[in-house]
Amino acid sequence: MRKPTFGIIVPILLLCLVPREGFADSKWSIKLQGGWAHISGGDVNPGTEGFFDWGKIYFAPPEGGSIEGDFSPLHQGYEVSGEIIFQLTPTIGIGIGAGYLQMSSKLYDFVMRIDFDASQPYSLKYDFSEGMKLKGIPIRLGLFWSLPVSGKINVTADAGLSYYVRTRYHAEWIALQYESTGFHPFQRFLTTASKANFPLGLHGSMGIEYRLLRNLGIFVEARGRYARFRGLEGTTTSEAGNLAGGLVPEFTENGTLYFDETPNLPGSPRLIMVQSEPDGEFHRAVVDFSGISLGAGFRIRL
Repeated sequence: MRKPTFGIIVPILLLCLVPREGFADSKWSIKLQGGWAHISGGDVNPGTEGFFDWGKIYFAPPEGGSIEGDFSPLHQGYEVSGEIIFQLTPTIGIGIGAGYLQMSSKLYDFVMRIDFDASQPYSLKYDFSEGMKLKGIPIRLGLFWSLPVSGKINVTADAGLSYYVRTRYHAEWIALQYESTGFHPFQRFLTTASKANFPLGLHGSMGIEYRLLRNLGIFVEARGRYARFRGLEGTTTSEAGNLAGGLVPEFTENGTLYFDETPNLPGSPRLIMVQSEPDGEFHRAVVDFSGISLGAGFRIRL
């Protein structure tokens, strides 16, 4: 998303400094905010953890070997949003807005290492790592309440519906083998899926606003979300190393994102991947943005 330019922000802030009595009874206002966000994730985390569990089983070290490190679940990120609000009464308004949610982990930030002989520096080793990114863009419609508790402090709340015009899941998984020969076979798994079937959610928030000027206030706010989606469509590819080859078969799958057994891999581990024709009892993966956000921002009364 593009960041707002100074050419937009500066005139708005200057407008807030104009001492007009009419602003106290303004009908329109703009809310802008950003902050920390936490999501459930749905099948994203157990589906990725299954990749690490599969590594522990399929490449299990013999007696005397070791496994260090493990998968770290993805829950935290950030949210920015903005709303335009029309006051129906001095305390009740109706508004429309948009937000942007993102959670991500970087490849190689967390590595699981399987060492076949921990006492030998050049023993056979395997490294497993993942990088993941979740994005959501909700369009929100809701009712807004503002209850004055003093001359400059209001308690605020809102609730409504959110339509996610975009949801996107992207993941990259790496399995790398170290050998004394210097050649390193590895496998890369890439998955990208988007566009949920019915991307409708709920939201609500509560906060405190402090009036700096007649038409400019700052606020802190806690927001809750229910946004649980299935049916994302996309592609998963398994790519082997160019020089030393791979660890498992290569494949490409186009279709729906599933959290299910993956027959393309030895042992059919249960993972979150796109599959074109899943076997048996299949489970469409849930990508869950439900959670909370804690943010701060400012409200401009026009």
